[in-house]
Amino acid sequence: MNDDNCEIRNGDGVSPVYQQREAINKKAIQNLERPTPGKLGKLNNLQVFNFELNPDIAAAVGDNYFVEYNTTNTFPANVTQALMFGVDGINGKALYYNVVDIKATLYTTLAISNNLLEDSYVEWYTLQNINGSTTSLGTKIPQPAPLYGNGGGAVTFTTTGNEQGNQYFKVNLTNDNVNTPSNSKGLRCSGLGLKAINLQFASAENLDGILMNFQVFVDTTSVSTSY
Repeated sequence: MNDDNCEIRNGDGVSPVYQQREAINKKAIQNLERPTPGKLGKLNNLQVFNFELNPDIAAAVGDNYFVEYNTTNTFPANVTQALMFGVDGINGKALYYNVVDIKATLYTTLAISNNLLEDSYVEWYTLQNINGSTTSLGTKIPQPAPLYGNGGGAVTFTTTGNEQGNQYFKVNLTNDNVNTPSNSKGLRCSGLGLKAINLQFASAENLDGILMNFQVFVDTTSVSTSY
């Protein structure tokens, strides 16, 4: 037996794999016991940040709900409705992760069922830390480069300002579509800033018991204190 390559040899050469099981298992256990990753490598690089969002809708009945947030602040001012990664309070600096996907579900604490329409969504700004800030709250990340839109007199493009001048994305509340391309490394940020909540229902419903759960999938190998 050759422990270096986990092969058991006889006069005819290498034996079938089922006869090599003991040696293969021995090598796998040795790799797992190493202080640094062995041939098996890092077994997992995907973790989840979970949180609940309560939009705190005042007692009301309706078939739609739309509210925008963080509309007056932009880089380098901090946002107010936000989640920051790697900190447990207002003090300290958040950690940067590559966000590879976000899922969301909507439910109610009331004894009713929700008939949510497919065009319901929540939008989020990607955030970065603020150099010199005494709080953990981040600021919006501007668009990666200037963006010019020419409407030709027929339409109007808005590419700058507190909202359109910064990066944001949408999470659909009625399906499990992947929000970032699978061939990318994800969206790099130290937190998420709430941009908008848009809820559309098939008929009027009681809205004051609505809650949303989010699952933010991150690549743990990407974590650092800098962008």
